[in-house]
Amino acid sequence: MKKSMLFFSALFIGLVGVSNAKADTTCNGVANGGASLFGNQIQNCGFETGDFTGWSGTATTDNPVFAGVDSFASYEGTYEAYIAPLGTTDTLTQTVNTLAGYTYTIEFALMNDTTPTTDTNSFLATFGGTTLLSQTKTPADAYTLYTYQVVGTGAPEALTFTARNDPGFFTLDSVSVATTPEPGSLVLLGTGIAGLAGAARRRFKR
Repeated sequence: MKKSMLFFSALFIGLVGVSNAKADTTCNGVANGGASLFGNQIQNCGFETGDFTGWSGTATTDNPVFAGVDSFASYEGTYEAYIAPLGTTDTLTQTVNTLAGYTYTIEFALMNDTTPTTDTNSFLATFGGTTLLSQTKTPADAYTLYTYQVVGTGAPEALTFTARNDPGFFTLDSVSVATTPEPGSLVLLGTGIAGLAGAARRRFKR
């Protein structure tokens, strides 16, 4: 299957330029936070630039037969990433800043298109030192949206996907790492806003 994809992958990359792609601003309904820590921290979360902009790892430089971005089977939007090296693994990673004690909701959509027989596949998702998903020799299936929650350490943490798929392809899309403020922080925020509103009213009366 991979050999038959070589020609089509090369043709697709030659025909589709990233200049025609749009940059996504939301994934899984969470707006990209940009400089803010309270949004989706993942840049290019749905690969809608048409490439691996914002991402690092061996998948970003591997032969396009084994790893790349295309529009054959997206979960949402136009594009998705595929990671499927033979006999070894590729990584795709992005580091985000975290706030200590805050809960982070991590989501990504994953699909495997081929059931292994005598060969194998494996997929590992980690965030910092936490294993989110670990699969080996998994059967073909449709997209599954995986959701996890972890607590921030206050240090930068890497969300890393490590994959191998000898008979087929893992397809990845719609990646989000979103911060959920603690209830106590929301109370403090509300109190601060109320205080500012009261001060504004007093100034207005003068």
